[in-house]
Order: sequence, then C-alpha cells, then structure tokens
Amino acid sequence: MPFTAANHYEFSGDDITGTVDAHRSAGVWAAQLVLSGETLESTDVTRSDLGFEVRTLVKTLSDGNRTHLLIVLPRVTIDTDDGQDVTFTSYAVLYTVHGGSSEQHGAAESYDVRSLVGTASLVQ
Repeated sequence: MPFTAANHYEFSGDDITGTVDAHRSAGVWAAQLVLSGETLESTDVTRSDLGFEVRTLVKTLSDGNRTHLLIVLPRVTIDTDDGQDVTFTSYAVLYTVHGGSSEQHGAAESYDVRSLVGTASLVQ
C-alpha cells in the first residue's frame, strides 16, 4: 500500500468553514477561511508538531485589542490504491489579545475553542 500526504482539506464547525490546499507545482499551502459569514484575508499556513497551523488576524479594535484565529489540522496520509478521503476532527481557537498597559488587572488573552470536522483528500 503506497501512501501519499493529503494536499486538500475541507472543514467546518462552530461558524467556521474553510479549505486548505497545497499548490501543485510549488508545494505552497494556501487557505480560504470564512468566520461568521466574513471571508478572512492574509492567512498563514505552517507545518508544526501539531500538524498544520492556519493563522489569521480577524480584527483590530481602536482600544488595542486584536482578535486572531488559529486552526489546527492533522497531517493525513492517503492510501493511493483506493484514494478514499479521510475524515478528521480538529479544533480552532478564536483568541483575543487585550491591548493597553501590561499593568492592568486581568488576563492578557481570552480564548474561544471551537470544534471542527472535515475531510482530507489527494487532489491530482
């Protein structure tokens, strides 16, 4: 059984949908994300010990608060003999970094963890 790394991911859950693809000729990963109906720009896809990390800035507020989205996807291998898609579960973290002075009382960040489900496939 020969195995090949998946190069196309589709996922959704908790008001998040997206796709992550490897560019066929360059091997560069690109992501398209939608959060609460809003398409997010300037995504960054990196490979880490967690799998693939997809990061983007959601918004910056005038008070210095910044909200980010981190999506973690597992690395998946596909059996090239049968070519079946692989279903996976994962998670996203919508997190806010609270701006202003580091001397203010309270947590510097807040987190909203969301569950995702998806499929990984090999697109020729």
